[in-house]
Amino acid sequence: MPEPTVTVALSPAEWRLVQGMRSLPPSRLRDRISQVLNELLFYVRNPRCEGMGPEGFACGDPVSTCEECKEVWDLLDAIADRVETAEKG
Repeated sequence: MPEPTVTVALSPAEWRLVQGMRSLPPSRLRDRISQVLNELLFYVRNPRCEGMGPEGFACGDPVSTCEECKEVWDLLDAIADRVETAEKG
């Protein structure tokens, strides 16, 4: 049974994301990318990590100095750098 369609207005950036996902052939990799994107979006909407900030409270701020948050930001920066390098060819 086909999935129902929805009609929504998207920004150009949102549409590029949809097009990027649609361009991937159905596969386990596509499923995993979808899962990772959903997990990333959850993290961004709920930025509280398990780390403790310098004051001894849960950090709650994904740009703080918490080591766990820093690792996530470093990973995102590394991915962005790889994409930029690949686009320059």
